[in-house]
Amino acid sequence: MISRRSVLAGLAGAALAPRTARAAATSSKLDVLVLGAGLSGLYAATLLEELGARVQVIEARHRIGGRLYTRFDLPGHPEVGGNTIASGYGRTIDLARRLDVELIDYAPRLFGGPDPTLVIQDEIIAARDWAGSRLNPLPADQRHLLPWQIQPRRLAGRNPLRASADWLSPQHAGLDIPLHAYFRSQGLSEPEISLAYDASPYFGDSSFAVSALMFLFNDRWVNEQRAIGQSTYAVAGGNQRLPQAMAASLSREVMLGHEVTAIEEQGDRVRVYLRDRAPIDAGQVICSLPLSKLRDVGIRPVLQGAQLEAVRSVRYMRNSFVFLVPKKPFWEKDGLSPTMWTDGRLGTVVAQRFGDDPAEVTGLVVNARGWSADSLDRLGEGRVGAAVIQDIERLRPAAKGTLELGGWHSWWLDPFSAGDWAIYGPGQVGRIIPQVAKPHGRLHFCGEHAGLANRGMESALESSEVAVVGVASRL
Repeated sequence: MISRRSVLAGLAGAALAPRTARAAATSSKLDVLVLGAGLSGLYAATLLEELGARVQVIEARHRIGGRLYTRFDLPGHPEVGGNTIASGYGRTIDLARRLDVELIDYAPRLFGGPDPTLVIQDEIIAARDWAGSRLNPLPADQRHLLPWQIQPRRLAGRNPLRASADWLSPQHAGLDIPLHAYFRSQGLSEPEISLAYDASPYFGDSSFAVSALMFLFNDRWVNEQRAIGQSTYAVAGGNQRLPQAMAASLSREVMLGHEVTAIEEQGDRVRVYLRDRAPIDAGQVICSLPLSKLRDVGIRPVLQGAQLEAVRSVRYMRNSFVFLVPKKPFWEKDGLSPTMWTDGRLGTVVAQRFGDDPAEVTGLVVNARGWSADSLDRLGEGRVGAAVIQDIERLRPAAKGTLELGGWHSWWLDPFSAGDWAIYGPGQVGRIIPQVAKPHGRLHFCGEHAGLANRGMESALESSEVAVVGVASRL
């Protein structure tokens, strides 16, 4: 595994000019232009500055953080993207410590409270009544399993990957098949697959749309995180404070509100064209844009092979959030858990306890993924809040008049994301992933989609280290 320490140690002898904050901030010539001010782009810029490079970060949004996004305006500061930091997020935890960003163990708040209330086929079912429900499709000896427990319990001990990085091993290439086919081969029935995965998919719109290798990699990686430790961290005051601190530590202020339209290599320089201002030249470029947005950028010379296929075809997750502020604890009136797991367009409704009192519910977050996110997105901003509140009030009459809309965010409709995380479909894992982040001349790539051994924040940071090694070798 490449690490920040090995990156810096391995390049310590490189012929790079010593950096001072004043010199870097006033120089007109750029060694590297970094596209995107999320974790990946900012980490790449941080490493390069430590190596003495003159770096400028540019971001299309008018905020720092990319898909790490905190709603600072709502009670408890709920997260729209990048919810938690697991114990095994070594790079992320190290960054927070070096930047004096306080981390808090949120596990008791996240996992406290009663089991979720189930809503199956529009019928309310208390968790304690699920085993005896007529809507429970599980075999007699499995009926006690709640929907989200079916996959981990039924498939426990069967993951053929001994380590998460094994997903790219040729010996497992035969598992680059539809996840649905893998589930069936493991004995799961169609009703079980429908309830355990397709009702609220983590990748794609259904088990047919994702490679089994991606699912198995994620399963092994999550278990590896749990083996490292049971803590679940968050940044005090909101996770977006981490990239904000990263940006503040750079010599040059991040340029916000500038969308990239084209990237063109011109001899020993690269020219980046922007929608609303003159182009910028640099010796090299690191691009952290998701593939879903990179396809809107003209690249010359054009990408080839698996990289071109990735930009054209890799899908991104539909993931939408509706934030609700409860004026009264209606769940105390009907005696059910405020958290709900549904097989409908509400997805999951999660009670958040992020206030001063860990027992207090500060908000409800409706999280719809895949097909259910698409259902909410089609309503549009003017209707989605009222529709979600109406659904909850219909299911839980005690909630009538107690909920206010705090906000809505669709990553699919976000103009600078076009989806939340990359989804590799059947046949794409072995063919695309090893090639997706290879340098393209003086253009280098990083981001969540480009990591080989991690997911989420750690994948973003891992990919930055690889990109920086490629850049530094040509400085």
